[in-house]
Amino acid sequence: MRHIEHMPLPEIARAVRNPKEHDLPTIRKSIQKWGCTLAGELDERTGRLVAGHGRLHVLEEMASDGASPPEGVKVSDDGVWLVPILRGWSSRSDADAEGYLVANNSTSERGGWDRGALADMLTDIYEADEELLAATGYDPTDIEDLVPADLGDAPPAPVPTPGPAERVEPPDVWGVIITCATEEEQVELLERLAAEGRSVRALM
Repeated sequence: MRHIEHMPLPEIARAVRNPKEHDLPTIRKSIQKWGCTLAGELDERTGRLVAGHGRLHVLEEMASDGASPPEGVKVSDDGVWLVPILRGWSSRSDADAEGYLVANNSTSERGGWDRGALADMLTDIYEADEELLAATGYDPTDIEDLVPADLGDAPPAPVPTPGPAERVEPPDVWGVIITCATEEEQVELLERLAAEGRSVRALM
């Protein structure tokens, strides 16, 4: 059964390979603002992280800098930070563990955003508290980029001006299209026009 356990920060082993890059300054702002509800997730088979590498890196920096432990982090009697780690899941193989690590990051990335809804939400956050917006990883310029430019501010479309008159040559072949209600009517019309010497063909 999965459960959260507070583990000594220096004793948590990282994944052997982790291709995910992290925006560490934004992660730090987020932890400082909202605390640390979950620092990472451990694979019981390997004893290594499969999620939370960026968060643990930031927590290590904060502890090294002498910062106060954020909400959600406990401190042992000897001053070591105890961080909340999700436990109880075991991979079936090294490939399974690395697949979970990648999926844990890629599934949220690939979902994307509803840009209009995101812009509305960020605007409300910004109007309520500018520091809150900074902790989300966005700034006012990002909000502007999410909202399409007002079409009313767009320059008017150029008006075409008349150019020199051009002679249009008549086509070599003239034709008409007659729509028939049924296939029988089409066959009858084709036969009649052919009998009159017309060049005709059927369109399906």
